[in-house]
Amino acid sequence: MNQEEKINRLRLFRSENVGAVTFRILLKHFKTAREALDALPEKARKGGMKKPLKICSRSEAEKEFEKAERIGAEFIFLDDTDYPELLSGIADAPPVLSVMGNKALLKKPHIAIVGTRNASINGKNIARRMAADLVKAGYSIVSGMALGIDGAAHDGALYLADENASTTAVLGTGVDVVYPEQNRRIYNSIREKGALISEYALGTKPQPSNFPQRNRIISGMAIALVVIEAALRSGSLITANKALEQGKDVFAVPSSPLDPRASGVNHLIKNGAPLVESAQDVIDHITSSLPFSFKETVFEKDLETPDVSAYVEPSDQDRNDILSLLDGSAVEIDLLIRETGLPANVISALLVELELGGQIKRLPGNKIIHITSL
Repeated sequence: MNQEEKINRLRLFRSENVGAVTFRILLKHFKTAREALDALPEKARKGGMKKPLKICSRSEAEKEFEKAERIGAEFIFLDDTDYPELLSGIADAPPVLSVMGNKALLKKPHIAIVGTRNASINGKNIARRMAADLVKAGYSIVSGMALGIDGAAHDGALYLADENASTTAVLGTGVDVVYPEQNRRIYNSIREKGALISEYALGTKPQPSNFPQRNRIISGMAIALVVIEAALRSGSLITANKALEQGKDVFAVPSSPLDPRASGVNHLIKNGAPLVESAQDVIDHITSSLPFSFKETVFEKDLETPDVSAYVEPSDQDRNDILSLLDGSAVEIDLLIRETGLPANVISALLVELELGGQIKRLPGNKIIHITSL
């Protein structure tokens, strides 16, 4: 890919209302990011946008490239050879990742370790020991650099890190922003001995909505995911569900039922997740040829691969039919297809326009929700 296309792809992904799925559909249809950028204003207008769509300018993209070079970061695009292979296979893979540290590490096999921020001493010790033992066995650790279990897992991995196995932190900020500040030491160590990655623009400050969004990257990079201490309705359980949607193995470390931090992991075990107590337990499971049965929790529905077949121009009546079915509640895309009788590729094109127009938002589980019209 030449530099011009890289700049335009960064512009496309940084433009208003262009998410990972919409980026993929636009690029599939228009072939180049330049042509997709040219089409954005009209697509947004058809989708109901009343004001000009904010399109990332060339100068903004060039400044981000220049800043990345100054701080020792670089961009990896979805079809680059350096892009994490497993992550590239998920439906909503980030089109662009910014990376600091050892990018070669991203091609190594990763196991995710996640859990509560409010972790117990025992929980953090388990995370450190398991991460260190997995790195010793040749597996890198991926997590979200949060306080608690995430930070402990990174710490344990760094203890035995080398060029073949270490740790990757997936940030919910710009890759150059340390958050939380209490983990600055871990951030600096990962930059030196591991890899820091983010889909967000350099300089992006922490925003609550970014952290659930980044969880799909943690699970997407991993061959398996281990949950240590998590409440039932926690971000860690959402990450576990994302892993299941992506076809990954999910394991749980048991906790005392008297501890509220046990409800999530014990729920996973009751629903079929293998109980693990050590790195060797995890390794034995993932290297075994015996499959296991797991009943997925009901918080989210499977995320299906978006339809990126031939783009069909929707009619005004198609748009009206879709909007008449939306009432501010989450709706499954499959249900829209059944109710309207429209082909999947027409629905796909409509949703691109409506997302660009700011009228819908894509949700996990292959759902959309109607938001306030502009």
